[in-house]
Amino acid sequence: MIVMLLIGGGIGYALHPTPPPLTSTLPSVIPIGVLLSLTGDFSSYGVRAQATVNIAQTEINNYTASLGIPSTFKFYIEDFQTQPSVALTSLQSLYSEGCKVVIGGMTSGAMAAIDSYADTNQIIVIDGTSTAARASIAPPGDYEYRVVPAAEAEGAALAAAFMSKGFTNVAMVSAEDTYSLSIRDAFKSAWSAAGGNLVADITYAYPTTTDFTVVINTLETQVAPLLSAGKPVAIFANMWEDVATMLSQANTSNSTLLNLTWFGPDTLSQDTVIIQNAGAIATRVKLISVQLAAPLTFEHLALNQEVNQSIGQIPDIYALATYDAAWVAALAILNAGKYDVAAIRAAIPTVAAKYWGATGNTQLNSSGDRVTMDMEFWAVLQSKWERVATYSSVNQQVTWLIQL
Repeated sequence: MIVMLLIGGGIGYALHPTPPPLTSTLPSVIPIGVLLSLTGDFSSYGVRAQATVNIAQTEINNYTASLGIPSTFKFYIEDFQTQPSVALTSLQSLYSEGCKVVIGGMTSGAMAAIDSYADTNQIIVIDGTSTAARASIAPPGDYEYRVVPAAEAEGAALAAAFMSKGFTNVAMVSAEDTYSLSIRDAFKSAWSAAGGNLVADITYAYPTTTDFTVVINTLETQVAPLLSAGKPVAIFANMWEDVATMLSQANTSNSTLLNLTWFGPDTLSQDTVIIQNAGAIATRVKLISVQLAAPLTFEHLALNQEVNQSIGQIPDIYALATYDAAWVAALAILNAGKYDVAAIRAAIPTVAAKYWGATGNTQLNSSGDRVTMDMEFWAVLQSKWERVATYSSVNQQVTWLIQL
C-alpha cells in the first residue's frame, strides 16, 4: 500500500507540477520622472512634495528588495518653476532620460501644457496636485491621471462655506490661469445653484500683474452699495501667492476691503510665503482657504513625523497625494511585470482602486480622476495657518471647529 501511495503521489505530481515562479522583464533600474514646482509661486508646496517623494522612493525600493525583485526605482526630479512652458521642457528632458512614467505635483496649467506631448509619446503622467476641470487640461481616457478630484468638488465646498457663515454676497477676483479660471467656473455654478449673489467677477493678468490698484478699486466700487446697506459681503480671492501682494497694497491704501472676510482656493492654504509677506494683514481678513482633506491614516501620521524631521514642516495634502502618486505608479509597474506603457496603463485603475495610502483610497473615475475627497478649511489666525472647519463630500455640510 505504501508503494502504491508513493507511485500515485509521483503520478499526481507529474500531472500537476508546481507552477514555475512568475517571471519579470523589468529593467534593473526603473526610471520614474518627477515634476515639482521647487521655485516660483507654488514653491513652498514643491519643497514639501519633494520630501514625501524622497521618502516614497526609499520605501518603494525597500519593498521591491523584500520581494527579491532585482530592480531599483530611480526618481528623476525636475523643477518646472510653476511655469507651464517649463513643465513641457522638463517632461521632454525626462523622456530623454527614458522615463515612460512621470508623477508630480503639477499645476493645472502645467498639466494642460504637457498633455499633447505626453499623449503623442505615450508617457503616463500621475499627478497629485491639479484639480481643474478635466475638459480644461486633458480629454478623458488619455495618458494623464490625477489622484485628486476635479474642481467641481472644490466649488461646491466653497459655496457651502460662504453660506454657512451667512454670506450671500460674494465679490470674486480670479487670476487668468488655467486652474484659477476652472475654479472660477466651478464656484459660479455652485454659487448660482445655492442662490448666492455674485457681486463682482473680475480677472487679472497672471503672473504679470504686480500692481493691484485697479483690482482693489474695482472691488471697492462693487461692494460699496452693499456695505452702505449693511448687507454682509465677502471677498473670494481666487489667486495664488500674489494675494500677499494685493493684501499689502490694500493695507497701504487703507482699503475698506480689509474690513471684510476673505476666502481663497486651495492654492493659498498653508502657504508659507503669504505668512512671511502679509501674515498680519491676512490675520485681519481671516483669509479662509479650502483644501482637500486626508484621513489620519498611519501612513499619513508617519509622513507628518518624517517630513517634519527632514524639513521642519508638516506635509500638505498635495505632498501627501504626490507620495500616493509615486506608490500607485510603482505598484502599477510591478503588477505589469515590465516597463511597458500599455501594461502599466492596464494596471493603474485596479491598483488605484485597491491602494490605500496617505490620502486614503485613490480610486479613479472613468476620466482618470480621483472619485471624491472630503475638504477642510484653514485660516490665518495670529499670522499662522490653523485648521478651522471640515466639509463632508457626502452631505455637503461644513462643520466649523473654530468660530471666526
